Amino acid sequence: MQSHVCDFRTLECIRLIVRPLLPVAVFALAMHLGARFGCLPAPRPTLDVDRTILLQKAEASRAPQDAEIVLLGDSSCLMDVSALRLSERLGRPVLNLGTLSYLDFSANALLLRNYVQANPGRLRAVVLLMHPEGLRLSHVDAWQNHALRCFLDGTDFQPRERLSDWVAGVLGAHIFQGRVLARTLPRPLPGSFGRRYGFTDDLENYLQQNRGSAIDPESKPATGRVEYRLAGYFKSAGVSFRQTVPPAVKLFVAIAPLPEQFAGPAYPARHAELLRQWSEWLKADAALTNLPAVLPDSLFAQKTHLNEAGQLRYSEDLAQALKPRLP
Repeated sequence: MQSHVCDFRTLECIRLIVRPLLPVAVFALAMHLGARFGCLPAPRPTLDVDRTILLQKAEASRAPQDAEIVLLGDSSCLMDVSALRLSERLGRPVLNLGTLSYLDFSANALLLRNYVQANPGRLRAVVLLMHPEGLRLSHVDAWQNHALRCFLDGTDFQPRERLSDWVAGVLGAHIFQGRVLARTLPRPLPGSFGRRYGFTDDLENYLQQNRGSAIDPESKPATGRVEYRLAGYFKSAGVSFRQTVPPAVKLFVAIAPLPEQFAGPAYPARHAELLRQWSEWLKADAALTNLPAVLPDSLFAQKTHLNEAGQLRYSEDLAQALKPRLP
């Protein structure tokens, strides 16, 4: 038994579909046109831990600074050295531009180039510090590379990994998030970062107040194999990086420590060999061979990062290693 009959005409169907989509289309058009013609604020997508760190480093590298010594490297540089404590011990201002291991090595050269251009004649020394975990990785074209370069270029970073990313890009969602939402509503950080820092604004403020250094809030046991080597990628990348260092500026290289029990008794010799080889590839002025290859396990938050006590200890060690070598 048929109770109802629905008779839709073509025009009515179009109207039913178009009406709810019209505001979406207007929003998307407004976002894309606003970004293209400069009607919206510049992109500043501090939407998560990684991008907050990258954007703070990018802005610091392009701003007038007092630092005579710049720290560069992966997240072990970011977490293992207190730029404030190092500045006190050396009697010279230090800026930590350490970022993330996901970035290719050219990102360090880019940050250094920006710093030199923004602060001509100020730089005296560069300390390049990386973890052995990062040194054995070949370059991976991670999204963090694109995010950093898009921000420096003043363009919108739009992920393209999933279909939903493409749809969000077409609808202007990435533009709205990066140019409007991130500037008005700080985002809560997840997990241990949220418990330690709170929101994205809090993490950024902490980095600024501590001259670019941070504390790893996580706690993980060290696992994996102690089979470290230098990836061949770093040989060619090192040549390009060395050309970025001004002639009058000293380049020092170091490899971050490992937990003592995890590393084992044979690792210090391997650490010394890795440091020697990497220093040769970079044509560094000095390899900081008197820095410890291992430290007590109690000083680590996880295999790749020291905890707060470990950071202060390693900063003291770094100050002692640097002080007699500085120009």
